[in-house]
Amino acid sequence: MTESSSYASHPEYLPNFINNPHGDDGRQVVKLNHAENRQLAAASLSRFPAGAGDVIDFESISYEDRLWWDDEEHWARTVAELLSPYVQRGERVAIIWGNYVMPAVTMPADVAVRHAQDILDAGPHFWIYPLGDSVLIECLMDGQVTVAKIPSD
Repeated sequence: MTESSSYASHPEYLPNFINNPHGDDGRQVVKLNHAENRQLAAASLSRFPAGAGDVIDFESISYEDRLWWDDEEHWARTVAELLSPYVQRGERVAIIWGNYVMPAVTMPADVAVRHAQDILDAGPHFWIYPLGDSVLIECLMDGQVTVAKIPSD
């Protein structure tokens, strides 16, 4: 199976609110096609060195902050805090999943905060990219959240 044919092949793995076209929040989510995903990755995730297990190699690059969450409630508070500036400005964020069969999505930051637990449950790991900003947030299932400035070209 080629990269483009496996990309987004299982959108049913996405959180339910994303696949609900009748819900207010679901209507605000945009699922990215393969070309859009590649463009998004080129501006964000692909600029970082890859580590083992499809995560960023933070041993070879610096980061701004590293946080740990203990449970889903702590996770929701962590996301709310990290995305607060983007919520206040009414900006959108992209969610890039560590599982390539799920399409990357964009949504208003307040929707991501409201559905933080749903996003976490979809896992296995993912990245949050505030669109137009220069940071990327890596979220791992072991409770580690790393905020890093995106390397320039």
